Amino acid sequence: MSNKNVLVTGSTGFIGRHLVEELSRRGEYNIFCLVRDSLKAEPLRGYGAKFIYADITQEESLKKLLGYRIDFLFHCAGCVKGNKALLYKINVSGTENICRLAEDLNVERMVYLSSVAVVSGNNTVPLYEDLPYKATSIYGESKIEAEKRVFDYRKKGLRTVILRPCMVYGEGEPHMLRQLLTLLKFKIFPLINGGRNKFHLVYVKNVVDAMIFSLNKDEFLKEAFFVADNEVLTVKEVFTILSKAINLSPPWNLPRGLTPFLLNIPLVGKRLRFFLKDRVYSIEKIKNLGFRPTYSAEEALIKSARYFLYEKRRNS
Repeated sequence: MSNKNVLVTGSTGFIGRHLVEELSRRGEYNIFCLVRDSLKAEPLRGYGAKFIYADITQEESLKKLLGYRIDFLFHCAGCVKGNKALLYKINVSGTENICRLAEDLNVERMVYLSSVAVVSGNNTVPLYEDLPYKATSIYGESKIEAEKRVFDYRKKGLRTVILRPCMVYGEGEPHMLRQLLTLLKFKIFPLINGGRNKFHLVYVKNVVDAMIFSLNKDEFLKEAFFVADNEVLTVKEVFTILSKAINLSPPWNLPRGLTPFLLNIPLVGKRLRFFLKDRVYSIEKIKNLGFRPTYSAEEALIKSARYFLYEKRRNS
């Protein structure tokens, strides 16, 4: 049996890079990467990936793909930060363009990487997939609109998987993990409320495994599914694991009397309030289809933190 042809958007991004690496490791796929920046894409050549230069926001540039046979399409490209116009251009218009491309290519399956942000404004603990759309940010709103487009194409016959990972960490993660480790190193971010609030995360390799797993079960074509680590840790547990992994002293507790004062400081208060909300996501639905996260949260956090330290030393 010949290998399947796979197209990956967002292949130079954090999740996309890990996906390409895993697809290559399995040896069952011919990998095509949709790229814009040849310099960023260069490391992917080591995985045997072939490059197609196009921009998801420029529909005309995507027409060159119509000459390819693509079996599976992974849509990982997206924008996390920026103004509303930029977020909607990439996350909404770009996703609609990719859906149209997938339809024209008659792919066997498209896997769309959405986000828990589409329902994170609900107060239920844990959150579950069938809650109404409710975002807490412009990013979340853009992902809602993007997901609606994907559902529309599903209704028209496009075989689509919709996965909603929570906050993703792992080796090379450029945002959350880097910030947390820096704050821990300089002891400038205390535990508020004793770090008792839940902080459910997902390791990037668990996300990638779920994406590939979803290719072989038709039940994935009917709903949307959360992806998260099996373990639900507290803020204190996450910070303690990270600290020990790179030999830092454990995080310190913020005295209760100082909490109201710091919460009222712009920017500082916003960051602290983030850790005062229980963030828990039910993954029973994806488990019922047979998926189990391979990597434990503690093991993955340790590996991620140590990689960050190694990368920093290598670049210094």
